[in-house]
Amino acid sequence: FYPESGGQPADHGVLRFDGKSVDVVDVQKVGNVIVHVTKNSVSIKSGSRVKGTIDWDRRISLMKHHTATHVINGAARRVLGQHVWQAGSQKDVDKARLDISHFRRISLDEMHEIERLANEAVIANIPVRTMWLPRTEAERKYGFRLYQGGAIPGKEIRIVKTEGWEVEACGGTHLRNTGEIGFIKILHTERIQDGVERLVYSAGISALKAVQENERLAYEVAEILDAPLD
Repeated sequence: FYPESGGQPADHGVLRFDGKSVDVVDVQKVGNVIVHVTKNSVSIKSGSRVKGTIDWDRRISLMKHHTATHVINGAARRVLGQHVWQAGSQKDVDKARLDISHFRRISLDEMHEIERLANEAVIANIPVRTMWLPRTEAERKYGFRLYQGGAIPGKEIRIVKTEGWEVEACGGTHLRNTGEIGFIKILHTERIQDGVERLVYSAGISALKAVQENERLAYEVAEILDAPLD
């Protein structure tokens, strides 16, 4: 099970052993140990064979939002400028957020252009490659922009490269290509502190649900005003 890390929530699922099953509701890394937190207390004998089954719907949604974060980061840099730097991120099942360095509020036109470029990258079905490289080799090849997601410990670091679009040191779970995201919808932007802008967005079916919710609200307003939808 994937432990909470790098702004990505932990996997949920089920552990089965000795004819029993228990729900996993959280997973954390403590030192070099992966700790599975269960819904109920349970006793297990040393040497028992355990089968773990993750909640795949949850995992795939988190993967979509994590890969979408890399795509949006690359799109934001193309629209706003090379000064854009990731200041933080958080992924969830229904939506995610990306905080970036930028000196002024993101306009509606800029938001739409970031969204357009991000979806062009989705349509382009760009391969997403993961690889382990020695730190010095990775830094020489890709520069310190690798560390946008924060400092990565160890002599070897895991690189996630969206070919020709974005590359970061990242330990998260990702899709095989951008096309698997399906669709990205930026929900809104906000300024969270001086020089830091937040983009909130949804990916995949969650993005479609967000568009449909806005459409539903527009229909309700049109009915209240007794006016055409347009």
